Amino acid sequence: MAIKKILLNVLGEKQYLSVLASSFQRLHNAGLLGKEYRDVYFLKKLIHPGDYCVDIGAHLGYFTLPLSRLVGKTGRVYAVEPMKAFHDTLQHLLQRHKAGNTTLYQVALGGDGEYVEMGIPAAGDMKHFAWARVVDANPHLTFPELERVKNESGDHLFRDLPRLDYIKCDVEGLEYRVFASMTHVIDKHHPILLCELFEREQRIRLFELLKPFGYQAYILEGRQLAGIDVYAEGPVLAQNDYFIPKQRLESVRHLIKG
Repeated sequence: MAIKKILLNVLGEKQYLSVLASSFQRLHNAGLLGKEYRDVYFLKKLIHPGDYCVDIGAHLGYFTLPLSRLVGKTGRVYAVEPMKAFHDTLQHLLQRHKAGNTTLYQVALGGDGEYVEMGIPAAGDMKHFAWARVVDANPHLTFPELERVKNESGDHLFRDLPRLDYIKCDVEGLEYRVFASMTHVIDKHHPILLCELFEREQRIRLFELLKPFGYQAYILEGRQLAGIDVYAEGPVLAQNDYFIPKQRLESVRHLIKG
């Protein structure tokens, strides 16, 4: 925290975020990221040239840039990042990497009304840059700055895609809202989904939304996917969950345990 504070004071917020984004890409390319980023490395087993992918809650492009490289010139990546500071940092990073196959949107997905109020909450006397949040869903947090962001539905934003193979969604507990706003797109394309979920009830609710479309739940164990029972009792750790539809099982069966 002390180092972060020094860097912010020396560099300023804009340059600090740029350094953070660029450093992540260098560490990723060198294979030096820790196991908390194993899902980023697992992308190379799931994503193929020509795929169409969506990164919702793109932040500083931790998934966006690897996806862009993997889909190649014939594929497309659509990144959604509502917060201006992160959006602008990612936009510059995409330009620097000449990621012409990637489209970046500054919108919120799945909110109520035409606009959503968002902010980056305080952590002591600093902003917690990893915790961008919808304000009305987090009344317990303090937001030093607020931002009014245009709201979209996933069905509207992605209605014209000719295909959709993969969606990563990390929106701090509002995954259900996002996917509930794009059920027509999900039903049409049956993409593989990756979500970071924190609670058992959250996982069950999302699974029950997706189940009618043929989805089953998995987690990454080592280098393979393992099926899970979302209704199982007992403690549930925050984890990345994969939801894979029956329409794509054959293509990933070699990645599934058992």
